[in-house]
Amino acid sequence: MTNLRRLAPGLTAVFFLGLGCSSTNEGAPAQQGGGSQGSGGNSSGGTVATGGSLSSGGLVSTGGSVSTGGAAPTGGSVSTGGAVPKGGTVSTGGSVTTGGVAATGGAVPKGGTVSAGGSVTTGGVAATGGAVPKGGTVSTGGTTSGTGGGGPGGAEGGSSGTGGAGGVGGTTGKGGSSGSGGAGGVVDGGAGSGGTTGPFPDAGAVDPNKKITVWMVGDSTMQNCAGSGQCGWAAEFQQYFSANATISNQARGGRSIQTWIWGDPNVSKTAATDANGDCQVIDKTTYSDNLTTMLDPTKGMQPGDWVYVAFGINDGTATCNRHVSKTLFQSDLDFMATTIRSKGANPIFGTSTSGQSCSGSTNVANRGFGPETKAAGAADNVPVIDLMTLSVALYNSLKLCPSGSTTFWFDGTHFKTDGATQVAGVVAQALKDQGIGLAAYLK
Repeated sequence: MTNLRRLAPGLTAVFFLGLGCSSTNEGAPAQQGGGSQGSGGNSSGGTVATGGSLSSGGLVSTGGSVSTGGAAPTGGSVSTGGAVPKGGTVSTGGSVTTGGVAATGGAVPKGGTVSAGGSVTTGGVAATGGAVPKGGTVSTGGTTSGTGGGGPGGAEGGSSGTGGAGGVGGTTGKGGSSGSGGAGGVVDGGAGSGGTTGPFPDAGAVDPNKKITVWMVGDSTMQNCAGSGQCGWAAEFQQYFSANATISNQARGGRSIQTWIWGDPNVSKTAATDANGDCQVIDKTTYSDNLTTMLDPTKGMQPGDWVYVAFGINDGTATCNRHVSKTLFQSDLDFMATTIRSKGANPIFGTSTSGQSCSGSTNVANRGFGPETKAAGAADNVPVIDLMTLSVALYNSLKLCPSGSTTFWFDGTHFKTDGATQVAGVVAQALKDQGIGLAAYLK
């Protein structure tokens, strides 16, 4: 405290030199000794009020705060003891230094750092590339996500460092790894060796006591069971979840991602004139009945819901209206991620299940669009469950080649109830293994 008092005059002097160079004329004049300003203003020990912003290279000094909705943009810093309260953000390259706090809902986005002793409290997020260094803490519900993000308390290279403490429910980010002597990077929730994916920035804190809906989007390999005995795996997903998560199966047979979004009759059977031969959407203001249901303000997706999206079987058809090029497939997944997040829900992408394709006694993958699904997930920061690979592993563990199974398969592409149940169990296990937030609702 003595050192801070000695430094305060110097900090104030530097701070006011910065004000002297400012070209902004918004807000009241700067005042010394705890004064405050509106949007664009700043002062030693002062505050930037609701909606105010601190411009590039700006500084909120000792004890300063950025109030609800305030932003410290590119290069801005919140120094010792500074607080970014609920809803505040520190933008790309911004930093919250020693003792700084990004409070409930506060975000430290791409490239931002929370330095030694800094903390991100309940619901706070250190996003893609954000690092919570050695000694930093992420409290209840906090997340450290995104490619290359360090684990709670992580040291160099995105690994969990000595003395770092992950809060309850915190998880390491995609690509994070346990450092030498590290304990897995989190407390009460378990990232394994090598790190796991999620939760992601849009997910926020996951409360398994809150009732949610899990929306399932896909084709006939996921749709509800038919009287013939054919059964999609999503129809058997509910049994793996607690009563607080309700499965709403919106998968429909025969759909590509294009015809699922826009409706089967709303996609032309005549190819477009572009090089990809993509099928034309007749009316882009009209969505399928399934997507319309999910977009309903009262009965559709709600904040905190999760949406699993998987296509790739019918999309490989050579002719319209089901044909989808690789470029359009990835673009349509991007559309789904944006649409889902616009409702405050959380997307998950999945590759399609493989069918029975035997090379001797070994099953091999026989579906496309896996790389495009993974690329869309990476581009949109959406977790991807590679069910094509996982399903092949399941088939081989059950020794389904070369003869198949009369209880598992309906026809070598679709499942009977036994097969659907086992594939659904593989997806549930993947949620746990990859640290995806929806796993909190599993039994």
